[in-house]
Amino acid sequence: MTSRRIGSPLAHLLDTADLLVTCGPGGVGKTTTAAALGLAAARAGRRVVVVTIDPARRLADALGIDSEHANEPHLVAGAVTGPGSFSALMLDAEHTFDQLIRERAGDAADSILSNSVYRSIAGSLAGAQEYMAIERLHQLHHSGEYDLVVIDTPPSRHAIDVLEAPDRLVRFLSNPVYRALTLPSRSFAKVTNAASNAFLWTVKRLAGPKIVEDTIEFFRSISGLEDGLRTRAAEMAALLRAEH
Repeated sequence: MTSRRIGSPLAHLLDTADLLVTCGPGGVGKTTTAAALGLAAARAGRRVVVVTIDPARRLADALGIDSEHANEPHLVAGAVTGPGSFSALMLDAEHTFDQLIRERAGDAADSILSNSVYRSIAGSLAGAQEYMAIERLHQLHHSGEYDLVVIDTPPSRHAIDVLEAPDRLVRFLSNPVYRALTLPSRSFAKVTNAASNAFLWTVKRLAGPKIVEDTIEFFRSISGLEDGLRTRAAEMAALLRAEH
């Protein structure tokens, strides 16, 4: 009787939720729990994908997902019989960033992808892993291919970074420095925000003019993507806050 009362809320979530997140410190079984939840929902007839954002390859290795194709959903053969399906993927932030540019940047895609600043930013920018996690989750959630997305997060602090990433991205796109970097003019003298102007001159003096010019060129190249980024980030923020 007790087990039924405890199990009912979880069974209800597995039947109705479209997004589940497992969080906690390292070593407590988040990856195992995420996989078990996903498998249970799939065996109940739902189309499920488990997404691991943790850079450790535990889920990928356990399910036999190779590194080259880890960013694409891998259907786990034999895991489910019946109408449900069980897939898994391991986030590759750089691959997701490249895919975003190819799909959204139009004619500017090639120049952005070959930009030296972009190539250094794509896989190493502070927060890139979290921002691209949100982008990838948005793709999966809105693809129509899955009823449930289960997220296996990194250990505690990094999990919070992922959950806060949509709001941080919206704030970044509204930041005066970002706005200054995407102004049409290439002249620092015409940057209208005094604080941004001072910041850019400081960076130019410390890092050299070529680095600064390449950085400005990169941000101007992607400026046309900001409305879509902002919209998708806001949608994911609302979804992560939703009660099920």
